Amino acid sequence: MPPPRKTRGRGTGGARGAARSETSVVAASAPWPADVQYVTSLVFGDDVRHGARGLYEKYRPSGDAPIEASPAQVRKTVRWMRVTEEGHPALGEHGLFAARKLAPGERCVDYLGLVTLNGNESETSDYSATFGDEHELALDAATVGNEARMCNDYRGTGRRPNAVFDQYRDAAGDLKLAIFVGPKPVAKGEELLVSYGKGFWQHRVGDLGAFRAGHRVPPHASASEKRDEEKERGRGTDADG
Repeated sequence: MPPPRKTRGRGTGGARGAARSETSVVAASAPWPADVQYVTSLVFGDDVRHGARGLYEKYRPSGDAPIEASPAQVRKTVRWMRVTEEGHPALGEHGLFAARKLAPGERCVDYLGLVTLNGNESETSDYSATFGDEHELALDAATVGNEARMCNDYRGTGRRPNAVFDQYRDAAGDLKLAIFVGPKPVAKGEELLVSYGKGFWQHRVGDLGAFRAGHRVPPHASASEKRDEEKERGRGTDADG
């Protein structure tokens, strides 16, 4: 996932950095992955909590009394479901879908997980994002997380991104990462799609030019996605957007 580029105003409410689970754990909608701990607030690793740099106090001023997400309220906004659309890159896996019509710029769901110092996160995780004003932290939802970890990248779906990752401060002053609706409304039942960014794909496929040679956009892709794919081939680099 791409590093957050800015911080919004206040809203409402396997890594080397060992986690201290000070957050509440609740039962998620079945069948939640058995190897992922469902949480309602960020879990900070001991490398952040007890570090000498004051990062825990800077980004978690609420301490051990954070504003926690309500699973019931989250389900009124988004639902994670199995992808059944033929030709979808994540067919048979899960995606994140709008449970109602979502307004432009609306915060959908916080991206929760384990917060460690940047560099202490799992090197093999597909759920890690940079975190903090200077990207000095990492937020990884590989083994600890919530519904937001189900959000898919738009590439190969035939659609454009309709949501973005962004940081904000909640009413308690805590820094959080969340999924926000893009500039256009999202219809009820529509899948929320983001851009993971070129760094995500370069890390996983290496030579993007060679990767593209064997992975063309699907026949059902939109005209705009086909144009983007051709532009990216011409540049020899993946697009951030």
